Amino acid sequence: MLTAWLLTMGVALLAPMAASAHSHVLVAEPADKAVVPDAPGQLRLLFSGNVTVQAGSIQVFDPDGQRVDRGAPSTPGGGAHVTQRLDASARGTYGVSYRVSSEDGHVITGTMTFSVGAAGAESDAARDATADAAHVDRGLQAAFSTTRFIEVLALLVAAGGGLFACLIAPGWRPRWVIGSLVVLLVAYAVGYVLNAALAHGDGLGGAFDLDAIRASDDTPFALSVRIRALIAVVAIGPALVLRTQAERLAPVARWLLAIIFAGLAASMSITGHAVTTSPIELRMPLDMVHVIAAAIWIGGLVQLPALAPIVHAHVEWIRRFSRTAFAAVVVILLSGAYATYAELDLHPHELVDSRYGRIILAKLLLYAATMPLAWNNMTAFVPNLQARMQDAPRMLRQYVWRELFLLVVVLGLTVWLIATPQPH
Repeated sequence: MLTAWLLTMGVALLAPMAASAHSHVLVAEPADKAVVPDAPGQLRLLFSGNVTVQAGSIQVFDPDGQRVDRGAPSTPGGGAHVTQRLDASARGTYGVSYRVSSEDGHVITGTMTFSVGAAGAESDAARDATADAAHVDRGLQAAFSTTRFIEVLALLVAAGGGLFACLIAPGWRPRWVIGSLVVLLVAYAVGYVLNAALAHGDGLGGAFDLDAIRASDDTPFALSVRIRALIAVVAIGPALVLRTQAERLAPVARWLLAIIFAGLAASMSITGHAVTTSPIELRMPLDMVHVIAAAIWIGGLVQLPALAPIVHAHVEWIRRFSRTAFAAVVVILLSGAYATYAELDLHPHELVDSRYGRIILAKLLLYAATMPLAWNNMTAFVPNLQARMQDAPRMLRQYVWRELFLLVVVLGLTVWLIATPQPH
């Protein structure tokens, strides 16, 4: 919990205070579908939260499909107010597309129209140009989501493996931790450039565009990736210590290393919905605790197969893990329920009426379904393991694969949730 609060305070100094959820347009001038007598000299958009813009973030097309936006957009009234200078004169219907980076790290796109002189049908040229400008490459989005899945899994395995060795199985040399940290750093790098490509709007080619990558350096997502990557690099040292000298560590040293691995897990919460849900002072630390609990559960499970051949000598570690895993499930369920309460803004019907709510509901139901399983593991599995020591390695492996399958499904829902806009 101390780690969560320290990271929260650090992020508060590095990032602006949040409003709510994915940013969306609250006010536009000219308004969507408005009719104005004269061509405006500028377009103004007010978003629900701070956004980051770059050249081409706002594109405006005249009835002939020609761009009339001039220069890069500006944010004169703060990060939520965006102004785009226009060079418009023709009468007819104009198309507007926007592509901005929200505070929670997501790239937000949308379209609108306004008419000069009189309302009319939007021309094919303007409509097609606007749609192209706002288009999100599905292949690029799929690659980004896959990268996020690998990133989350690697982070939980690395952080949880370290916590397992520090707090649950003292003297154990954890497997997969260093490799997972390397995979995590690669996933951060790939995610960084893919997000820049999404923000730039040039499809997969934007991932190889240095100008697009540089233009996205100031986005909240890019800032959070740099912070999280730094924490992952720092964690490599403790991982090496555990892998080579775990048996020699004093209890105080193990607790110090545990703090670093807890911080690695908690770093996941400095981007995403936790950053944009009020009150951030409560929402972010609870999300960090949520991730730490998930790391303890998943990271510990990944360590157990390596313990199977020598399980007879370490039944106490298995017992300790089963108790800790049950507590972790309780923490995950309670903190997840609070996140649902906070993010849906006291509108429980959104659990059914919105895709975001339905994903949350599925995730919570899966977590709830693991409660009886976790309770059975704690109260019956370990005693049964001791009673049937000759079958213990096989029983332990079966137990691990059963729970890991369920957790991979939950992780998939988590990544889907990260990529899904909250209802507003």
